[in-house]
Amino acid sequence: MGKNFKRFKRKTRLNAIISSIMLGLGVGIVSAAVIMLVFKLTGNDPTLLYYAFSAVGAVVFGVGMYFILMPSDVRLASRLDKTYELDEKISTMIEFQNENSDFILLQREDADEKLGEKPMKQFKSKHLIAAVLVFTISLGCMAGAWFIPAKAEETETPISEFDKEWLITALRELIAMVDSSFMADSLKADVLTELNSLFSFVEGSVLMSEMKAEAIDTVNSIDRMLKVANSASSIGAEFETSADEYIAKLGKELSSLTGSGAKKALDNLAEHLVTLDSTDVSLVADEMTFHLSKVTASSDDLILMSFKTLAAKLRTGGSIKDLCKETGKEISNEIIVQYVNRTTVEDVVQTLCNLFGISKSDLAPDVSTLPDDNDRDPEDSGDLGNGTVDEPEGPIGSGGLGTGDVIYGSNDLIFDPDKNAHVPYGDVLNDYFAKANEQITDGRVSEEISDAAEEYFGALFGGSN
Repeated sequence: MGKNFKRFKRKTRLNAIISSIMLGLGVGIVSAAVIMLVFKLTGNDPTLLYYAFSAVGAVVFGVGMYFILMPSDVRLASRLDKTYELDEKISTMIEFQNENSDFILLQREDADEKLGEKPMKQFKSKHLIAAVLVFTISLGCMAGAWFIPAKAEETETPISEFDKEWLITALRELIAMVDSSFMADSLKADVLTELNSLFSFVEGSVLMSEMKAEAIDTVNSIDRMLKVANSASSIGAEFETSADEYIAKLGKELSSLTGSGAKKALDNLAEHLVTLDSTDVSLVADEMTFHLSKVTASSDDLILMSFKTLAAKLRTGGSIKDLCKETGKEISNEIIVQYVNRTTVEDVVQTLCNLFGISKSDLAPDVSTLPDDNDRDPEDSGDLGNGTVDEPEGPIGSGGLGTGDVIYGSNDLIFDPDKNAHVPYGDVLNDYFAKANEQITDGRVSEEISDAAEEYFGALFGGSN
């Protein structure tokens, strides 16, 4: 191999190195520009890891391009012959470079001498020109990505002091309403804990989105608490799946939390059982026990214990009608309390949804305490019946007619001796219920009056006529 050929080879290698470096840099810069542009348009910041991948890709690509662009001796010889029209003298020299006969030596010397006479400037690299072009374009891409403005981050405007104070006041009133309600004590304590936690969060936050997210968690949590506390609903839902139509009807009444309806369904069950023999009665008791075993409730839950006792006594004989009637009396008061639990929690949930703009789709799929966009007739507002009392605005209350904190058992005013004035019946309804329930529970009234009071409050809170 002649010295002139080596000189051309060194130039070719230098061009290949420069071209591969520029192509590698070009690819790396373009990929970095694309990463920068994508993250700018999405309003995010890329991490250094993305740019590290671009650098690695550029190195790998550059090394690969060197091996592609650097020709072998045979290819280089062929290019030189074509460029300088040397009639394959250089190709022949390379082909026989390992032989040293006199003739080969003369040919080699002649070919290298002819090559030395040719101007090196004429031997240009097209790859180098392309690499310079690619590198220039990549710089333009980077400049464009650099100067394109990033997408402005959507920042939430802090809630105004007026709106925040309004929310705090509304939550304080909601907490007071729950505290004065007749919910079961354990459920009331848990609900108050959740509401006070939300109240503290709202006091320390300035973003409505954060408050809404916390309120959603609160609603989901309170709904789960109600499901645990209200065993009648759980037992009713399980009974409704029974193959026995009388147990299924009893389940429907329990699910709706109507005490009078549950007592009537038990009476109907008793009427049906007295027509059966002892074996079939035991089968019904087994069916009831099977469904009770699938209910999640505390072992000392009054309603669950009452039905377990009923199922056990049905197997041992005795007066079926008396057993069912006794069970109805045992669960009646508790159903009323659980109805108050549910309606109060529904008021809490509806109020929180109104305050924080929560829709049903924001909540857990199994949340059952959010009314479906108000079940009331939208025209049923304002004047109530004879027009003597205007209906206050607000979410539907816990039974009877009316909304908000005022619940009307009728359209009329009633005289309140404590205030020495006529007041809407709803203003004193909860007090009446508490006093009646206390005397019924303590056994201070006759059975006849007790049944009448239970029927009255059961119908009122249960929403029946």
